[in-house]
Amino acid sequence: MKYIVYCKPLHFIFVLLCFLSFSNSLAQSNSNIRTKINELKSKPNFNPESPIYIDLLIDLASKYKYAKPDSMKILLDESYKLSINSNYKKGESKVLYNYGHYFSEQGEKEKSLEYNLKSLEIANKHGLKSEKIKALNYMGLAFWHEGNNGNALTKYLEALTIAEEIEDTYMMSAINDNIALLYGDNADYETALAFHEKSRQISLKHNKEISLARTLLNMAVIYRELQDLDIADEMTDRCVKVFTKENSIDWLSHSFEVKGSIAIKHRKFSEALEWYSKSEKLCDEIEYILGYTKTYIGLAESYLGLKNLELAEEYAYKALQVSTDLSNSEAIKEANSILANIYSEMGEHKKAYEFQSEYLQLYKMGATEDFKQGLGVVRSELLFENQKNHLIEENNKAIAEQRLYFYLALSALFVATLFLIMIARTNKLQKKFTKILQKKQAILVKRESELRKSNETKDKLFSVIAHDLKGPINSFYSLMKLYLEKGYTKEESEKLFPRALQGIHGISEMLNNLLLWAKTQMQGAKIKPQQIDVNDIVDENIVLLNPLAERKAITIVNNIAENTLSFSDKDYISIVLRNLISNAIKFTNRNGEININAIVKGNELEVSVQDNGVGMDLETQAKLFKEDNNIMSTYGTNNEKGTGLGLSLSGDLVESNGGRIWVKSIKNKGTTMYFTMPIKSDHKKGD
Repeated sequence: MKYIVYCKPLHFIFVLLCFLSFSNSLAQSNSNIRTKINELKSKPNFNPESPIYIDLLIDLASKYKYAKPDSMKILLDESYKLSINSNYKKGESKVLYNYGHYFSEQGEKEKSLEYNLKSLEIANKHGLKSEKIKALNYMGLAFWHEGNNGNALTKYLEALTIAEEIEDTYMMSAINDNIALLYGDNADYETALAFHEKSRQISLKHNKEISLARTLLNMAVIYRELQDLDIADEMTDRCVKVFTKENSIDWLSHSFEVKGSIAIKHRKFSEALEWYSKSEKLCDEIEYILGYTKTYIGLAESYLGLKNLELAEEYAYKALQVSTDLSNSEAIKEANSILANIYSEMGEHKKAYEFQSEYLQLYKMGATEDFKQGLGVVRSELLFENQKNHLIEENNKAIAEQRLYFYLALSALFVATLFLIMIARTNKLQKKFTKILQKKQAILVKRESELRKSNETKDKLFSVIAHDLKGPINSFYSLMKLYLEKGYTKEESEKLFPRALQGIHGISEMLNNLLLWAKTQMQGAKIKPQQIDVNDIVDENIVLLNPLAERKAITIVNNIAENTLSFSDKDYISIVLRNLISNAIKFTNRNGEININAIVKGNELEVSVQDNGVGMDLETQAKLFKEDNNIMSTYGTNNEKGTGLGLSLSGDLVESNGGRIWVKSIKNKGTTMYFTMPIKSDHKKGD
């Protein structure tokens, strides 16, 4: 049973123009290459084994990789034969990696790997760096399609290093996008956007419009997953215009598929059906097998949303079939998931359970630990190995040079004397270069550690800013915009502006903590201890935070006696107390009470901030001060937004001040935060 999908008039006209433009442009592009081929053939001294002719055949073959894959195979066969006969190694390597891509698109992963490895072997042997980049990239694509993200990442990183070395900006942009797609598959959208942004900057700098459009479409997919649907939709529309102009049918099909997925996020299933139908037509036009995977899944999801379970089931099975033929693990997983939903809707719970079980099994198999270790470590190790190998190569060259001197001396009259001198000199140089190598290796190990720590600090900063700063600022911006455009009544202002003030207070608190935390992470904590009265510092912070407590009718009691002295950094201790008291206010219910106490234990002063709030479980307590615990804020009992940094920063400051920090808490009964300070001046100061 076939359903007719009626498009909106403007959409229909636009798509019709796209089709006409693509047909003409694709024909024109191929015609240009064929014209050059015919011009070569018409020359009296035409040689079919010339590199120019072979390269043109390969270029023409690559144009047919989606539109006419059979024609591509025929042209590659001819190019390979001519390259072998003329011993044209560059052409041979190019043909082989194109074979690899061809078989990858056909779902024959073993053949794809075989041909790419052959291409890589020739490229390595003959120093063909551009061809090596392409072979590694296509190997990465093949590994990615089959769900082997760890191996895919390794190939991409190796290719990226070479592309940067020879300044191949097109491949630098493409590989950064491919790395971003791997992170997107693992839901690490922040890292994915960072790599897409790097690719975008390269394309902008070198005015590569088609590369820029591909990057923007990939970024649109990320923003779709982050629920920024308006941004995703606007980016996709920009890409459609470029792909229309550049006759990139496969990417236009992908653009329509993304438009459909955005419509599904809006639960506009009829609109989604229109976009996916357009994508399917383009796939039909060029026999774009890989494009069918997500398009069929989208059609199945659209029909499911429209309660047309018969067509939903039909397209879901189509998606499963083509994904299985291509060994595309991610698409197979999605097809099983949608089939589980369809059969659940049909009431066939046994079938739904079977497909859901298969989906969960595939999901577990896809969670590769080697990839989750992160790009920073992998890339650092790769750079370290490259630099180490370079040093070893320099060492070997130096030793070979000395051996040459030895052989020259051996031919002289004083054979025995010169022989001994050269051996001694060679041994001395070997020891010298070995020491140099060891020193440089130690420097590289140190720099690799510093790079990893720097990346971790950067990732934490990006995580906090994206998670905790973006929301309050956007909310405050929207509130001010509405106020300026429409105005508020006095009653509305009295209701909304205290809430806005609370948000701004949270942003201010976050920025103060963020700046100090970043400084301690990158420069280390530098304390200035002095004799301080802890009672006075507590009173100062109670005055500062009392307006927040009064909004929830919370009482803050300072039980610390006057002249309770400690030899500590006054500013650091004030920040610690402010964070702990603020945290206690956040998680204490209305009419609650917070008590601040201090007792002397040996040479230390133990300070506690006790509340009768919501408390926390043992698992949360165990993770609270761990170094590898993710910085992530939570909402308080009055929906207050936290900074996400307070406790982490407090822990660093207490430890740099020579103290310890810990927690005791009972769920739904309250929490007590403890930390210690030295009483005398005999503790070690921070660097």
